[in-house]
Amino acid sequence: MSDEQTIPIEIDDHLKTYGKEPWDVKYDLLFGYCILCNTRIDEFGFCACGGSAD
Repeated sequence: MSDEQTIPIEIDDHLKTYGKEPWDVKYDLLFGYCILCNTRIDEFGFCACGGSAD
């Protein structure tokens, strides 16, 4: 990753909230896709709509 793509720590809300950058989130075929929004489920069991976490 280049320095131009790095988000300054002061405004990096994703890093503060989740402890990692968005591009570091792991997706795997084991997690599959959400039946509500059809987006990938991440390593924490979340999808774009939050439906898979329910």
